[in-house]
Amino acid sequence: MKEKIKSLLNSQLIQVSSFTSISTLIKIGTTFISAKVLAVFTGPAGIAMLGQLTNFITILIQVSTGATGTGIVKLTGQYQEDKPQLKKIIDTSFTLNILFSGLVLLLIFLFQNQLTLFVFNDLKYKWLLYFVAIGTPLIAINNFILSVISGLHQFKKYVAINIFSSILSVILTVGLVYFYTIDGALLAYILTQTLIFFVSLFYSKTIQWKETISFAIDKSITRKLSHFSLYVIVSAFCFPFAQILVRNLIIDTLGIDTAGIWEGTNRISSMYLLLITSAIGVYFFPKISNLKTIQEVSKELNFAFKVFVGATLFAGFLLLLLKSFIIPLVLSKAFLPINNILYIQVIGDVFLIAKMLLSMVLLSRDKTKVMVFFEIIFIAIYIVSNYILVSSFPDLTNIIWAYPIYTFLYFLTLFLTYKKIANVVEN
Repeated sequence: MKEKIKSLLNSQLIQVSSFTSISTLIKIGTTFISAKVLAVFTGPAGIAMLGQLTNFITILIQVSTGATGTGIVKLTGQYQEDKPQLKKIIDTSFTLNILFSGLVLLLIFLFQNQLTLFVFNDLKYKWLLYFVAIGTPLIAINNFILSVISGLHQFKKYVAINIFSSILSVILTVGLVYFYTIDGALLAYILTQTLIFFVSLFYSKTIQWKETISFAIDKSITRKLSHFSLYVIVSAFCFPFAQILVRNLIIDTLGIDTAGIWEGTNRISSMYLLLITSAIGVYFFPKISNLKTIQEVSKELNFAFKVFVGATLFAGFLLLLLKSFIIPLVLSKAFLPINNILYIQVIGDVFLIAKMLLSMVLLSRDKTKVMVFFEIIFIAIYIVSNYILVSSFPDLTNIIWAYPIYTFLYFLTLFLTYKKIANVVEN
């Protein structure tokens, strides 16, 4: 019995889960500090502006890397013992990242006025786009390094880099927000994304990049990477893009402070969901990907629904019970209007987690094209719902319902799709 326990504790899954849990807890702590400082010094307007920048950078990361991250992790892990093939993967991935990030850098300089107006609605923030453009290649290469480290199962290094990133973020945020308020908050976010490259480079020095990398593109590797990129780039682009549109809509209709309340609700939601989504990523997707029969998948999915959806319901209930205490603690009293809409957000969160589980099941069954189609359709529904609610009921209490409508319809469609696939396989 002792040997079994010792073997379990030494297993890769337990070690990875432990490292990830530590990183996630540190991230929650640093996110709490950053959110508090931002809320106190910049108010709802600052939170709204940072939300715009965060969504923009999320899109930028995927475009500047060609959404190759998932493919790099998968292929480097698969071929880590095959040195010639591994070199082709690293060479091709690195070259693609350089090419895509160079193209993005050029596009930012060419369309900086249009991008500034789209993201910030004000040309006075044009100077930030210069920092974004200069940092783009470093951001892309950083994500390439992290993907290689993850693929080679160097989890301690991967977690260490993420911890440093969280600590660097909170230091820059506190310092720059204190002196420069909203401008400082925006600059801190860009600098964190850029400077973490040097931390990643230091931790990955054992890979000996100079001897490992050369500029080359292998067509077969590019095709394999593209199989993983399609859904990632669509999903990583669509929702952040939709959030920028919706935030701009709220700013234009109800004002930037109301947009900040909307964004504050999203931030509280993302904080309490962080542990749950991290656990899903570490445990559920690898587990479901290795199952062969639909009966095994259904059993695991039912278990996941009970655990993860149950955890979301419990966490959401506690959040609603303590909301009058949590909102001023995490943000500030300026965000107390969140009290009136938080229950709507929690309803959407429950369906979001259920949707996430079903998405992973369908992706693990090679239903990528189906998922891409659904992603585009339901993001369109989300955007249209917001526009209808804003024009018909111009009040945040009504507008916020677009989120649970989107997550419920998405979940229901995925559930019916999965049931149809399961019935076909069983028959």
